[in-house]
Amino acid sequence: MTSNQFFISGLPSGQTKFCLEGDEHFHLARVARVRPGDKIWLTDGQMKRILAEVISLEEDKTWLLPIRLVEENLKTKLILGLSLVKPATMDIIIEKATELGVGEIFPLRTARSFKIPVDRLPARKSRWERIARAALKQSKGAILPVLYEVMSLQDVLSYDFQAEQKIFLDERSQAYFRDILLEAKPDSVVLLVGPEGGWSQEEREVLLNANFRGFSLGERILKTETAVISAVTLISHFWNW
Repeated sequence: MTSNQFFISGLPSGQTKFCLEGDEHFHLARVARVRPGDKIWLTDGQMKRILAEVISLEEDKTWLLPIRLVEENLKTKLILGLSLVKPATMDIIIEKATELGVGEIFPLRTARSFKIPVDRLPARKSRWERIARAALKQSKGAILPVLYEVMSLQDVLSYDFQAEQKIFLDERSQAYFRDILLEAKPDSVVLLVGPEGGWSQEEREVLLNANFRGFSLGERILKTETAVISAVTLISHFWNW
């Protein structure tokens, strides 16, 4: 069977056998109940996956033999800047963004973003990382997004993205998101999404002055998670798949 994918910190080189330990071994042996002779996928989250055959299971490790290595080379690197929203909504977006191949995620503190106490941010970031890892395994992807510390909009705008396209979702824009998808495929794109209350007028002006282009997804007012998933899906479909 090849229905399972597991995470490993470093993929082996060559055709020598290697072992899987820790939580992933436990999940393989006790939850997925993989047996010798089964074939599984492993990824390091750095654009590579390996198909391997289970050789044997010990109490604290699983021995595997590499079969083949594949690389996931997406045509467009996608960077997502997301204003903080309610915890359950944030969890959904992190999960779906990972499934769709987002490479970097910047949680943003904006004028209308959901307020998270500073002392809770480390635990929240750890949760997002666990969600991303689980989503990567489930989707059989090979890109584990880099999750940055929460920062202000001004801080993220000063970040040196080196991106060909810099865009933000703006329900007040007269330009539609579909228009940018008809342009040439960029090597990289930064997509910024505001909170449930939208960008403030000052933030819109700051974004435009930073050479970000605002696009609308249509006449309807979408929930943040719907807007993010829609935009990232369109980018993935038109520019990556």
